[in-house]
Amino acid sequence: MSESLKHAQWAKSVERKHRQSQIKTTKKSPLPIYVAFAILLISAGLYYASYEKPIEYPPLSEAAKQRISQFFAKQFLLGQWRLNQIKYSTDAIQVYVQTPSAIALEGEALSQYLHYALCPVPSKSIWQDIQARELSVYVFTHSIRKGERTVCN
Repeated sequence: MSESLKHAQWAKSVERKHRQSQIKTTKKSPLPIYVAFAILLISAGLYYASYEKPIEYPPLSEAAKQRISQFFAKQFLLGQWRLNQIKYSTDAIQVYVQTPSAIALEGEALSQYLHYALCPVPSKSIWQDIQARELSVYVFTHSIRKGERTVCN
């Protein structure tokens, strides 16, 4: 009996191995990886397409820079405020004005006063030279870093 028992166990193990060899091992499909990669590429493309391109301004001519400088210099001929400097960059113009003493206003009132007092009115021809660039006026007493800024656009 022990021989038939051994034979039965052996037959079962052979049969199990035979069944396992008949079961095809399925490879995992690379499709999910391709789909994820395609979604990533599409989303990157949509992001790039929706990204706002910076406005490219033509460089300011020397004549335009001179007209801007003259416009602001004329505003400070009389009185104690002085035009300190004007910085030109590709997308902005920064005007620095020095005052002999601090302005006795604070917060929104100071900002509105500076905007009204220093920014050119929209009808001025100087805006043709400035175009769409950001025009900022900085007012300071002793240090540029401790001054106030107003944006004229």
